[in-house]
Amino acid sequence: KLQFGECYQSSTSSGGACERAFDGRINQHYAAGSCTHTKAEKGFWQAYIRGSGFARVRFVLIYNRLDCCSDRLNSFSIFLDGQECESYSSRKSFSVKIFRCNKVGQMLVIKNRIKTPLTLCEVQIFGNYIPRNPYGVEPSTTTITNSIATIPALTPKMRRAGGRREPSRCLTFGRFESPTGLTVAQTAKQHFVIMVDGHECASYKSNSFFSIRAFKCDRIGQVVTVRNRKTSPLTLCEVQVYGEEVKLPTPKIWLVASDSQERSLVKQVRIYNRLDCCSERLNDFSITVDGQECASFKSSGFFSVKTFQCNKVGQKLRINNRKRSPLTLCEVQVFGEKKKSAIKAGHFVGCFFESNHWPDFDSLASSSDDMTREKCNCLCLKRGTSVFALREGNQCRCGDNYGSNGEAERSDCRLPCAGDSDQMCGGRMVNAVFKVDKNHC
Repeated sequence: KLQFGECYQSSTSSGGACERAFDGRINQHYAAGSCTHTKAEKGFWQAYIRGSGFARVRFVLIYNRLDCCSDRLNSFSIFLDGQECESYSSRKSFSVKIFRCNKVGQMLVIKNRIKTPLTLCEVQIFGNYIPRNPYGVEPSTTTITNSIATIPALTPKMRRAGGRREPSRCLTFGRFESPTGLTVAQTAKQHFVIMVDGHECASYKSNSFFSIRAFKCDRIGQVVTVRNRKTSPLTLCEVQVYGEEVKLPTPKIWLVASDSQERSLVKQVRIYNRLDCCSERLNDFSITVDGQECASFKSSGFFSVKTFQCNKVGQKLRINNRKRSPLTLCEVQVFGEKKKSAIKAGHFVGCFFESNHWPDFDSLASSSDDMTREKCNCLCLKRGTSVFALREGNQCRCGDNYGSNGEAERSDCRLPCAGDSDQMCGGRMVNAVFKVDKNHC
């Protein structure tokens, strides 16, 4: 499962901020405060996938509003960096639906095609990160050294990085399922940004073209990225970087590991900052539990004591400074509870396709936001069936027959259970089938 970072939407109505779509709460009633809401327009919702590189998005899971107005979400498209993954148009409404994507990019957009409020109660994406250079093409010259360089406006102290300025030595990148394309065609509309270590320092948007242009930056970092907002090929004949070397402390990581082999549910993390001076140093960091980010902080201000909501299970807590400054922590307190390692109920049989016309499991025992393997096992034990099936992340079905519609790959039923993300609860029209276990109820 991939994580979202910053998000935007065309407008906000009734307090339905864009961040609600990935707050981790799968509550499909608007009054619970976990759904987005735009004005009645052909609006959009977009969010960047957290991480420094590209991600291959396999599929997108959308939770619709259920207390009312479910039919509003019935005509929309899903894009990844401008490439359409899938579209949906139907008179029928859905509760939870999976959309296949299989595209590479960094920004997911859900665009409404009708003039109705766009309401999303949860958006989840599944896939994997790919190398920073997905094209497999390395530049012929080293454009930036491994030393850290600050890139201010052009000054007498210029450090130049680059090669020869000859049109015959321009480097063109293909599309490769990403919107990385800066064209120098005179008729093309140009729109791109320049980033240093992922931080934007300059941008350009115009209907005209240029031959040579200088951009002021004033950033510190090691990697310069030119990223287009369009989907045309990227052609760069020369990129020169000016600045001077600076020496800064390396980023600090504070890490604590539990001496217990048991995993814990970390509910909250409280951090006490330094107050005699330098409080502003602690203003850009993230908190992870066993590699899962549970909170982050970025602000131009500072705090004395701050509590962060986490709700992640693991053994190791890590506080990672995202800038090159000393990391000072006067006290870190962790609140939560030990999580016992329970033996999961039911022997896994396999993953099997389902059919609306000839279903193996036509009896829906339950559909809930706290669905787990144990819960479904006990429901089907009471019904006297020999097997149970989990589907769509929150559905429990009981029966005695399975496999008449063909066997699926195990990866096809890897949707996390709504009540326990460590368990798998089938997929879209794919049943994860288990034998009923009498010893776990």
